[in-house]
Amino acid sequence: MLNREVRILKVVPVGYKFTLNIGLDNAIHMRQHKTHLISLWRLARLPLFVYIGLLIALIIFEDQFVFQPEREVRTDVGLVLDDRRNRFINVAEHKIHLLAVERPNPRCFALYFHGNGGNINHRMAILERLASELNITVLGVSYSGYGYSEGKPSESQIQHDAEAALAYILEQYAINKMELMVFGESLGGAVATRLASEHCLPLIALDSTFASLDQVAAFHYPWIPVRYLMKNRFTAEEHARNYHGTVIQTHGTDDEIVPFESGQQLATQFPKQELHQFIIRKGGRHNEVPSDHYFRVLNVAINSVFKTKTE
Repeated sequence: MLNREVRILKVVPVGYKFTLNIGLDNAIHMRQHKTHLISLWRLARLPLFVYIGLLIALIIFEDQFVFQPEREVRTDVGLVLDDRRNRFINVAEHKIHLLAVERPNPRCFALYFHGNGGNINHRMAILERLASELNITVLGVSYSGYGYSEGKPSESQIQHDAEAALAYILEQYAINKMELMVFGESLGGAVATRLASEHCLPLIALDSTFASLDQVAAFHYPWIPVRYLMKNRFTAEEHARNYHGTVIQTHGTDDEIVPFESGQQLATQFPKQELHQFIIRKGGRHNEVPSDHYFRVLNVAINSVFKTKTE
């Protein structure tokens, strides 16, 4: 009996040693795992903090990214006001600048909405060409905070600018909405489409316009969730779905700012496809004068839409 008890007692230290070894292995493994995680965090935290900083900057400075106006200094206010081409109208508590190019006995009247950069003075050449070749009176709108216009731009403010310009041109020339068309260039195309849709204007002309601004931003910054962060969206496609008039649209296949595919997507949203013409500029870029073909098609469309006026 004594020998048997001794043998049993000899087994106990072995089991204890085995258990201790397992515990030590687990502790070493956990420590190594923790060290590995700490190393990964040290490697990842700098780019993570930079990424979060970029997201915060996008939210805070979005308006500066979207709107890039060039302001003009009104050194002689009296001279500017006396120039018949320059008009200043009230929008809320400030004034915005309109640039008018008039024709005697025009076939129709038009509002021109420019893109997100510069101001309407930079579009004088295109305004003059539109007026002379198409025999129309056209008023270009300089958004709040652009050129001579006071105020600060935002999506809602630019829409207020468009509404004020519409009211002005209707009253100034004693016309009705069926005598008015709108031009939209790039971001201005979203402004024009919304205005035409909400007021049932008969003709829209679009140059290098997107389906929505957040779509363009996602194209340029695919690693940022801009669709969830942006407040300025300019959803042209949403308003296109409710527009039933004539649309002449042009876009360059090599547009480096607004992807050609975005313009194509917008084109498909207009319900009256039989009244829509999409003029493709092969190799065309963003900041270029529309083709002669575009002007010829516009001429035919104006004859058709405003035929009572021209007969």
